Amino acid sequence: MTLGGNQASLKEIISPYLEIAGIFSVALATTEGLLVSVAGENEARMEAVAALAAGSLTNIAALAAELGNHLRIMGFDFHRQGLIIAPLTREVFLILLGSEDILELIKPSGI
Repeated sequence: MTLGGNQASLKEIISPYLEIAGIFSVALATTEGLLVSVAGENEARMEAVAALAAGSLTNIAALAAELGNHLRIMGFDFHRQGLIIAPLTREVFLILLGSEDILELIKPSGI
């Protein structure tokens, strides 16, 4: 993928998520928990978040399969923090970490 004719780094590709109100960290990680790319605040902490999120993703995807469904996106509402995990491929997922308000991004309308 290119941006403005130059080869874009993964960090450049994910950084625009930081422009969304309330998001302060964004990362790409593998389902094995390896951090692929990270941008935003506290990048060192995101390595641990990626590893733990991979385990959650695996378990919730298995639960969805047991229910005859598939996982589209997960949101976690922590005290004053929100976490969104979205599978992009079978091997890579997106992590958005920010204020609890970011969960509005995935909240179905009418709830």
